[in-house]
Amino acid sequence: MSRETRARRAQARAREQLARELERLASLEPGGAPERPIDIDSPALVEMRAVASTCPLCSGAVKLEEHAARTIDGARLRVATVSCTSCGARRERYFRLVAPSVH
Repeated sequence: MSRETRARRAQARAREQLARELERLASLEPGGAPERPIDIDSPALVEMRAVASTCPLCSGAVKLEEHAARTIDGARLRVATVSCTSCGARRERYFRLVAPSVH
């Protein structure tokens, strides 16, 4: 194996490791996992909030693929599936409907 081939493979492994770490960090943010949904008071806010985020891998814009209501571990959540318009990465954002607060 040539030195160039070894260097390319090492770079590819480093990029894959970075992508895994960025995905892991994104899952720890609010809305990144079912355990950490974003509280909203209307289902109409799901799409707007989902596309307001950026891709955790390349910081590109995301577009909404699907918006569905699901029950996950007994909790009724809204799940927005988004994909990056630049790199194509897909991920899910989680939302929980809460009663609107009275000011």
